[in-house]
Amino acid sequence: MPRFAAITEVALLLVLALDASAEDRPRIEADGTIHVPAFDLPLSDFLSEESRAAMKYFGEVYGPAFGSFSKGCPNLSELADDPEAIRAARQCVADGYYKTAIYKDTLAKHDVDISSTTMGGVYTEVFTPNRGIAPVNRKRVLISIHGGGFVVGARYFSHTESMQVADLGAIKVYSPDYRMAPEAAHPEGIEDIVAVYRELLKEYQPENIGIYGCSAGAMLAAQTVAYLQQNNLPPPGAVGLLCAALPTTEGKAGVFKNGESGYVVSALSGRARPVRQSGTRNPSPYFRGVKANDPVVAPGDHDDVLRKFPPTLLISGTRDFSLSSVIASHTKLTSLGVEAELHIWEGLGHATFAFNPRLPESDQVHKIMARFFDKHLGRRRAGNTD
Repeated sequence: MPRFAAITEVALLLVLALDASAEDRPRIEADGTIHVPAFDLPLSDFLSEESRAAMKYFGEVYGPAFGSFSKGCPNLSELADDPEAIRAARQCVADGYYKTAIYKDTLAKHDVDISSTTMGGVYTEVFTPNRGIAPVNRKRVLISIHGGGFVVGARYFSHTESMQVADLGAIKVYSPDYRMAPEAAHPEGIEDIVAVYRELLKEYQPENIGIYGCSAGAMLAAQTVAYLQQNNLPPPGAVGLLCAALPTTEGKAGVFKNGESGYVVSALSGRARPVRQSGTRNPSPYFRGVKANDPVVAPGDHDDVLRKFPPTLLISGTRDFSLSSVIASHTKLTSLGVEAELHIWEGLGHATFAFNPRLPESDQVHKIMARFFDKHLGRRRAGNTD
């Protein structure tokens, strides 16, 4: 029966291909490049009515505000030589974000106390669930590394990305306000994250500390693990790489390779297609002047670094441009013997789960994050000592 079913499926595909008009058929080059005719891509059939309503609400309410909350704030690239002006500009953007419906709805849904402190000289936000920290998490803690392309996100994306995990995971979350471009460059951001990690080591065992981040935050999380190795510091208990992959060089530092998702999602979003030739991509100015072979900059290029990674969670969506790299990162880690978990959500784009509090999948993602860290924090691994 299985063989018959397979033959039937192939026959059906052939019939469908023959039935399509010539202009609707893809054209395949000898090198495997496929030229795909234009077609309509509706929302996935797997999305629930609640999810569809949340997507519609984002387009009507969240999206417009999300794209305009920094309006009227100075351009950071024009202030690189004025630290005070940069701080004021960053605060202007944060204040704008606090007025958005996205922020207000997320804050109303996830009841957390938000405070700030200075740890190792680094301004750090602390998110504590008002319903209380779970007894099992009283000796555990998470570090949230915000996204924003190594340029933006401090004190506002950090809120959205931290409060959901703190609430649903019933765990305290610390989010460092690490240095970014244009005023800073690698490894200054990582140094700030590690400064906070060192302070937490005074209170928590390393295996009870988890680190996670989304987008640029995920890349920094991976780079932080590599930096800890290089400086003979104990590794965290687990790491979460969300909506981004292990950084590689691909001819330039601080990027990850484009797979099929990079081309597909660029087409869906109207952005320019990725350039195939190695060495032509432009990474963030945060990585200016770095060495391409640096294992901290590009841990994805160094198997000896990856073999020592703690348990790793990878999350993406089928409409995320980083999906292919996330899948490849999971394959790489598991092939090297690292305990890695991969979750992909149908129909979601880049960081969709982080910025749509009405979306059921948002809760699903953050509950899986909480479950992952609950499973792995506190576990002793080979080489760990008291």
